[in-house]
Amino acid sequence: MNWFVLTLPEPEAAFPEGSLSWARIGNGSVLERGSAPLAEIPAAIQRGDRVLALVPGERVLLYHVAIPARSRSAQRQALPYALEERLSEDLEAMHIVPGPRLPDGRLQAAVAARRDMDAWLEWLREAGIDAQVLIPDTALLPEAPPDRLELYWAGDRCLVSVPGGEPLALADEVLPWWLQQWKTQQGEEMAIAWHGPPELAVTDIGDGTEVRAPGWDGDLLTLIAPALGRRPGLNLLTGSYTPAGSGAEAWSRWRVPAAIAAALVLLWTGSLWLEVRQLEREVARVDLAIADLFEATLPNTRMIDPVGQFRQVLDAGTDTAAGAGPIADRLGRAAPVLAQAGVELRQLRGDGSRLELELDLDSISALDSLRSRLREGTDATVRILSAESDEQGVRARLQIEGGGS
Repeated sequence: MNWFVLTLPEPEAAFPEGSLSWARIGNGSVLERGSAPLAEIPAAIQRGDRVLALVPGERVLLYHVAIPARSRSAQRQALPYALEERLSEDLEAMHIVPGPRLPDGRLQAAVAARRDMDAWLEWLREAGIDAQVLIPDTALLPEAPPDRLELYWAGDRCLVSVPGGEPLALADEVLPWWLQQWKTQQGEEMAIAWHGPPELAVTDIGDGTEVRAPGWDGDLLTLIAPALGRRPGLNLLTGSYTPAGSGAEAWSRWRVPAAIAAALVLLWTGSLWLEVRQLEREVARVDLAIADLFEATLPNTRMIDPVGQFRQVLDAGTDTAAGAGPIADRLGRAAPVLAQAGVELRQLRGDGSRLELELDLDSISALDSLRSRLREGTDATVRILSAESDEQGVRARLQIEGGGS
């Protein structure tokens, strides 16, 4: 995988003017490089390239913060409070990103103004560039050794890697003053390494300070190419600036729907289990009710096929089965009337003194006629307990009491 590195200027204009430098970097070396207006750079991006946008370190400050928390979520929560006294702007206007853990245990953090982030991302959107990483150029500087300050020339500015301190970017006219201040604060002599054209090396910082020029092989992109081989540990495109379609952003978008879906699945599974249990209990209750009704209707008959045995009683009419009880007797008397009326028997219940039928009939008048005929045919008291009519007919509950033999 190759990195396509694009350098963006400070967001002072509505859209960057002039040509911007770019390079394709792979295996720690520059494979291809060029410059073009931002609108033309997408043509240079190849399939499979990961786009990294370098922004000026002057607009993204790096801090080294002592935070004991190891989880990224805890670090994000603690960082604003740890940096509050060091920032001059309102925390709500700043984009604060935790970076890698440093060898001394401190955490590197980047702070950028949200207005700058919005401007850079708007440039990239207008140009049709999908960047996966946006990082300050100071974050890619090699770590300075304990006894040497590292200076990297970047045209009209200089990047500074401070031993044990926070890297920073300085304008050329500010660099000599900063070096004087830094030298005054040092308790011991320290060498300076200059990475840039030898004729531009800053030497006017007083006696006793050694300035070395270890060799300069071109420009800043060449010098930071090895850092990309280690993969950047800091990316400003996090939180609300996470690129669309990235794994973290996708999970962030779908986390709540996934949790809701999981909860619904658990709820549905639980309700299904409860429904099955309820149906099992209902089946057991119905079986028990059938057994009780069979015993009350045909007390001296062994229950083998209750539906078939009840049908035999109904077909027998008044000639009820031998040993049948009072329920069977009433049912046998009522069966010819029900059959002649052409009604549909939905359910029956009964005990020693009464028989309750649930029927489907054509109309209310048919129900009244059936009640009269049952009174005559069974010599019993017949009551209408309920009657509900709809477009398909009438469903009624009748009670037959008395009239047994």
